Amino acid sequence: MPQASQELREEWMADGIASDEKAMQYLKAAGYRLTRQWFWIKPTPAHSPTDKEWSAICFLVDEWDFGGIVN
Repeated sequence: MPQASQELREEWMADGIASDEKAMQYLKAAGYRLTRQWFWIKPTPAHSPTDKEWSAICFLVDEWDFGGIVN
């Protein structure tokens, strides 16, 4: 069930609709890889996620039931 905050929904809107695609594209462009289990792998093990990357991950977890980050 969607539970993302209104702030996160607004940040990740595409064409006026909260969209998993916008957040996913952002993370993929930053070098993240999505597993079959819906978790994200960081670009490198030492990578520290930026605030914007955390925002995308939190939105996907809260709104779309994705997993978080795995190593």
